[in-house]
Amino acid sequence: MRLVCQDKKYGLKVSFKNKNYKLKYPKNIWLSLPEKIKKSLIDNLIYISTVNMPLVAGFNKTNYNTSKPMFKRLFDKMILGGIPGGVADHPEQSARETIRKFRKIKYNFTSNKIKKPFYDKDLEERAVVSFSSGKDSIISTAVCNEIGLDPVLVYINDTVSPGENSTKKRFLKKISKEMKLDSVLIKNQIEKLNDFETWNKPVTAINYTHMLTSFCLTLVPVNHFFNSKYIVLGNEQDLNNYMIDDEGYPAYISFDQTEDATNKHNKMIKELTNNKMNVMSVIRPLTNLSLFSVLFNRYPEYAKYMTSCDSLDASREKRWCHECATCLSWYLLIKTVGGDVKQVGFKRDLLKKKYMYGYTLFGDNVDLYERTQNAKEEQLLTFYLAYKNKVKGELIDLFKKTHLKEARSREDELRKKFFRIHPTKNMPNNISRHILSIYKEELGKF
Repeated sequence: MRLVCQDKKYGLKVSFKNKNYKLKYPKNIWLSLPEKIKKSLIDNLIYISTVNMPLVAGFNKTNYNTSKPMFKRLFDKMILGGIPGGVADHPEQSARETIRKFRKIKYNFTSNKIKKPFYDKDLEERAVVSFSSGKDSIISTAVCNEIGLDPVLVYINDTVSPGENSTKKRFLKKISKEMKLDSVLIKNQIEKLNDFETWNKPVTAINYTHMLTSFCLTLVPVNHFFNSKYIVLGNEQDLNNYMIDDEGYPAYISFDQTEDATNKHNKMIKELTNNKMNVMSVIRPLTNLSLFSVLFNRYPEYAKYMTSCDSLDASREKRWCHECATCLSWYLLIKTVGGDVKQVGFKRDLLKKKYMYGYTLFGDNVDLYERTQNAKEEQLLTFYLAYKNKVKGELIDLFKKTHLKEARSREDELRKKFFRIHPTKNMPNNISRHILSIYKEELGKF
C-alpha cells in the first residue's frame, strides 16, 4: 500500500487508492508555519497519523512519499505500549499476537535521511488546550484561564464519530463565546484510515494508540499562529494506573496519557521547536474524584459544557446515552460533589437499580478503566460520600446493604488516596506553584 502526502495551503492531503483524506486547519494557520520546521513536522505528523492503518487494515507494508520521521522510535514505543490496553476489552484479540504483527510491518520512506527542524520564534506565556468538552479539557481550560495563560481551545474533529463530533463542536463554540476565548476547529479526515469501520474489520481500540502523540504535533501550527508556548493535554493522575492482562502485559486505559508519555511528548516537542514549545498537563496532580470536586465547586460556569459518552453515536441521544459505564459513573460523581446533573444534560435517574450493571461495585459490564482496583476503590469512596451527602437513589440503598461497612472502616485511607495532590514533573515551576495553590484551597473544603 502506498500513501502520498501533499502539502496544501490548508494543511495536508493524503491520497490512498484514488481517495483523498485532508488535515484541514482554519485559514492562514498552516501557511504561517515556517518552512524550516514544516518539512520535518510533515514527515513526523504523517507517520504518526497513519501508523496504525496497516495494523488495523491487515497490511504488512506501507510506502510513504516522505522521509523517515525523526521521532519514529518514540512513535513505535507509544504504539507498542498502548496495544495491551487497546485489545483488553476484546477477549478475541491477543496483545502478544498484535504486538508481533506490528513489529513485522514494514514502513518504507523515499529517504532515510531525517530532516532536521529549525525554529527560532520566541513565544508568549499562553496555552493551547487540546479540547474535547470532557471534564479533563474543561478543567484544564478553566485553570489555565484563571492563572492568566489565555487559553486557545482546539478541537480536532476526527470525522469518525459524527454524533459525538457534532455535540463537541457545538460546545466548543458556546464555551469560547461565553468565556471570550479563542478557539480553533481542525478537521482530520486522515483519522478514517486508522478506523476499523473503514476496513470492515472487527471492533478494536488499537486504532487510538497514536492519538495523543499525534495531537501534540497537530497543535504545533496553532501554537505558532497564536504565539503560544504551551501545549496542554488533559492527562489526569488516574491514567497512570494499569492492570496486568492475562498474557502478563501492563494494560493502560491510555498509555500515551501516562506521566511518562507526557514527559516524552514534551521532550519531543522541545526538540522539534528548539525548546520554544512545551507539553504539559495542568491536571496531572489530581485523581478523577478530586477533579470533579474542583470543577463543580470552583468552576460551575465551565462544568455546564461538559460531555463525554462512550456510546453516543450508537444512541438517539445528543449528549449522554444514559447507559454506558462512563455516563453512569459521571452521573454519580456529579451528584456526589453537589453538581446539578440536569444542568449538565442528564435526563434520567441513573441511580435506579436497573443501571447497576454499569457500576464497577455491582456490575461487570464495565470497560478497562473501571475494572482496575483503583477504579473500584474510587467508586467505593464516591458512593460513601454520596451517602454522607444525602444523595438519594436505589443504588445508594443497595450500597448501604453491601458496602457501607467496608467504606466506613476505610474512609480515612481512601480520602488520603483520592484527595491527595500528587507530585508531578509535568509543569514548569512558575505555573505549578499557582495551580497547586488552587487545588489545595479547593480540596481542603471537601
